Amino acid sequence: MADIFQWDRFALLLAHSSFSIDPTLRDIPAGTLALGLGDGASEGIALNCKNSQRYRSVSAWLWNLTDAERQVLKTRAQASPVSQVVIEDFSLDSCFAWLLYNALTLSETAEFPEGLEKWVSYIDHWEQGSYLDGDDFSRSAACLHTVFAHAQLNAARNERHQYDSLRLQSGFTRCIQLLSELVNQTDAPNNGIQPVASAEYQGAAAALAYEHQLYQLAIPRAATCQLLVAQSDSQRKVLVDALFLNEQHASGLFKIFARNDRTRSWSKNGFTLLGIYRPQEQGTGNDVVISVDPKSGVSLQNIWQALEQEENVRWNGQRPCDKPRLLRSYNNESGPLPSSPNQPWWDDAGSYTLLGAPKRLESGELGSKLDWWQDILPLIWQKGFVDNLTPRLEQVYNTQMLNEGQKRVCVWRWSQPDSRLQQSDTSSYLVDTPSFQAWLAGTSQTTPPVTPYDLPQADRFDAWWQSDVLVVGHQQGVSLFSRSADNPALDGLLVVAQRIATLSDGYAAFLTQIREIFKKWPKQLKQYASAIEDKQWEEEIFALRVNALNVLNSSETLFSTADENRLSEMLQHQWGLHDRRGALFSQLDRLDQLMQDAISRQNARRHRIYGSLFSALGMGIAASHVWEPVRDILTTNEYEWQLMLFKEPDVSTQHLADIAGQSAHFELITLVVFVAFALLGFVLFWFFDIRSQED
Repeated sequence: MADIFQWDRFALLLAHSSFSIDPTLRDIPAGTLALGLGDGASEGIALNCKNSQRYRSVSAWLWNLTDAERQVLKTRAQASPVSQVVIEDFSLDSCFAWLLYNALTLSETAEFPEGLEKWVSYIDHWEQGSYLDGDDFSRSAACLHTVFAHAQLNAARNERHQYDSLRLQSGFTRCIQLLSELVNQTDAPNNGIQPVASAEYQGAAAALAYEHQLYQLAIPRAATCQLLVAQSDSQRKVLVDALFLNEQHASGLFKIFARNDRTRSWSKNGFTLLGIYRPQEQGTGNDVVISVDPKSGVSLQNIWQALEQEENVRWNGQRPCDKPRLLRSYNNESGPLPSSPNQPWWDDAGSYTLLGAPKRLESGELGSKLDWWQDILPLIWQKGFVDNLTPRLEQVYNTQMLNEGQKRVCVWRWSQPDSRLQQSDTSSYLVDTPSFQAWLAGTSQTTPPVTPYDLPQADRFDAWWQSDVLVVGHQQGVSLFSRSADNPALDGLLVVAQRIATLSDGYAAFLTQIREIFKKWPKQLKQYASAIEDKQWEEEIFALRVNALNVLNSSETLFSTADENRLSEMLQHQWGLHDRRGALFSQLDRLDQLMQDAISRQNARRHRIYGSLFSALGMGIAASHVWEPVRDILTTNEYEWQLMLFKEPDVSTQHLADIAGQSAHFELITLVVFVAFALLGFVLFWFFDIRSQED
């Protein structure tokens, strides 16, 4: 196939043009080409489909110009050659419109090249949000060009988030070259494209892999659920998978990846509804974007109306309406409605397949008073789930929370007595979804979910059906739901849940009591070592064992039916009651053993102290008795001294003084012997007490 676009001719035009990005530019000066923006009455050339209100893409608008309009455009281009190009982005539509425009100006006749009808239709559908290329993104011209353009725009921006003119020129040139290569390869882009041996194609393939990696990294942080959304021009509602994400890193193909994700979506049809929040783009209109796949045939009109109604309430009559933005929902045949706001929520030209947040007002104030977390997400959840389901449900029982940690039992049933009506009611579709199970689990928790992010994760609860009753159990409680309004099994299962919950609460209170004992006794052992006796502890541990038996046997856990016993077993297992009876008494035995060991160590210490003191006293006395005869041999005792006085009356005073001094010296030696052997006895008993070591 001959090349439709001659790259050499286009490359020359690009080399002699300068580029800039200014999405707010309206008045286009002479010698300037504006793509996707600007007023048609400007001196320059504004290729902007928004000026006609008939087409959704610049390419389709340009392609469908009449012969006279094409001739006028060609004449204007020849009269004022373009030297400056102002763009809104590097999108597929902008690049293809540039190719069409320059092909028209370079042609000898005011005609576009032949064979581009399928490309124009392909790009027009892409601009409307339709993806028609299948699951192989690497063969999609739109996907490859979009990610490549996104990469080139990112490369043209500096650290201050400003665009460099030369980098813009280089990036736009490469995008045009890639697109011309793809167009020259095939005239039917819907059939897929083949790899191209060029640096631009390789860069596009690498950018596609990078964007897909971003999606894989972002999806675990997203919230997913199932919602009921109304079909366009119909009262019927469709069950769709929804995905909500706080996007930190902008991705050009996130919605395409999500809408074609057959693995992570519950329906295996991809995520039809997307809610993207970009806080870094606050005030641009792109900070909050809610969209649905146009192929799904559903509409977000009720959500748009609810958002606008909530905005009016928040503005409290002060919402600016002096310069209303043109919007299909606020227009009629005579023009804008009197209450049209300056910055409403975008309605996607009345199709309600894409909703965008209001932009910043001319005064600099934000155009929206709604917060993503506090207002928008709860509103979407309310409209898509709660309003469709709760009118059909009747709450049978709900535990009033009295104490922290108490197990909560919540029971629901379908309010319609006729099961045939339930089968024809689309609201009943939600009952079979993971979102309903998660919501049901949330109703028996402290704070019920009000947004998709509040739904418990699937690994935080267990769900199963028995006797046409859905049981959802988790650590905080259990929820029951009956499909029928008069299911007799529901009452029996409620009794089981209440009884096991009471048993679990009693067990939890008993564990708290044990923890308090663990805290109390070591403290008493440390501060009042002499006050704790074996008998005192035996009485307390006996009372504790009796209390444990009373707790475990306070409720009967065997019931009359198999379903009731199954629920009892499941709840006991989930709440830690099934196999913990033995563990409970093992804890008591362990506590008893620890305290007995502590008391034994306390008694052994007391025995060692007293024994060492008595041993010291005994050793000292024994040594004194042994030393007494030795001292009598070495010294003159009192009897010998008296006898000497009778025998030798003329004994000198000095001799008597020497005898007295010697006696005093040996008395001191006796005291030293007593103290030394007393210390020896204390040390021997303290360190080598055989009885203490055996104990």
